Amino acid sequence: MKITIVHDDQTQSVYESETLVDKTLKGRILPIASTSKEASALAILKAYLSGAKPILYDQDNTTLAQKVTSFDTSVLETIDFAAMFFTSGSTGSPTGAFKTKANIETDMEALLREFGNFSVENIVATVPFIHIYGFLAALLLPLKLNKPLLFKEHFLPHDLLACATKNSLIVTTPLYIKSLLRLNEPKDLSQTIFISSTGPLSSDIAKVFCDTFNTTLIQLFGSTETGSIAFKKQDDTFWTPFHGVEVSLNAKELLHVKSPFISHQLWQEGLVETGGAIQSFDYARIEEGKFQLLGRSNTIVKIAGKRYATTQIEEILERMEGVNKALANVKHLDSELKDEVVELFIESEREIRLKEIQYALKESLGNINIPMKLYRVEKIETSLMGKKMMPLR
Repeated sequence: MKITIVHDDQTQSVYESETLVDKTLKGRILPIASTSKEASALAILKAYLSGAKPILYDQDNTTLAQKVTSFDTSVLETIDFAAMFFTSGSTGSPTGAFKTKANIETDMEALLREFGNFSVENIVATVPFIHIYGFLAALLLPLKLNKPLLFKEHFLPHDLLACATKNSLIVTTPLYIKSLLRLNEPKDLSQTIFISSTGPLSSDIAKVFCDTFNTTLIQLFGSTETGSIAFKKQDDTFWTPFHGVEVSLNAKELLHVKSPFISHQLWQEGLVETGGAIQSFDYARIEEGKFQLLGRSNTIVKIAGKRYATTQIEEILERMEGVNKALANVKHLDSELKDEVVELFIESEREIRLKEIQYALKESLGNINIPMKLYRVEKIETSLMGKKMMPLR
């Protein structure tokens, strides 16, 4: 596989994946931080192709970096894994997911089963490679297809539009999909395919994007722990599970996933066995084998008899004077009289009182009858994928 990196000064570096194999690395545990895209892509490919055990992490997440450096390598050496990934920590402390060779290869087989027949001549990636989505779709997919991979350290929307040529597969995120629309530069991309993941993209935006560029858009749904779960095309509202993935609902109508891609072991405060199944926090409904996502249990709150996404609350708070950033999280308290509380984290230039927040929310959403806890924090960090991360209290 040919790998081309376009630098900010428009010079290029070109590599061949075959030259990255180093048999002396087989079985070695290799922490790989999110330095430059070029450095991390080459290090990850080298480790995986050489049979090493890479531990991939975001070095800007100081809590996670400390966690990785404190690992007992003697314990890790007893675990069967081909790569270790971490959740972003957007809902708390990052969780580590050990992926075996079988986890990764069967996941790739499922992706190839759906997308391997597309007419693709090259892959363009805007995503970081240390997360499971970037690893699978932006590194291993071009490797399996034996098609050239191109990426830039810093992609601007205009750059991406210029790279969207005939028979290109663009591996990207909702942020870039929305940014391309804002360019207001319609272009016929009927022979270009876009894959998007890491966050929700409304059916309305998906339809406008596909219509504006006359193109194919495929969204992937998955997680670090589960690997790939499902996909949908164009502006579909229902997700189709990948081959080998079984989905069901528990008593609370939360999505339950069973598949060969799921990590057998997770690292939290110690090792946790999954049994090849994960109970998600996503409300869903299932029809004829497909499912529709209704929202996450920690991002859905009922106010005045209606359900609202926490992103709506965040948008209202971020319109308040002096508020730079807000994060809302629904915490479930099964043992309490009130079974849920909304935690509000505010990054602000001034002191914000809970009464101000309640008034702003009441004006937009109606009467608030759910307990709230307010935390003013110095900073709400975002991950490489642009997700807000839960501050540690």
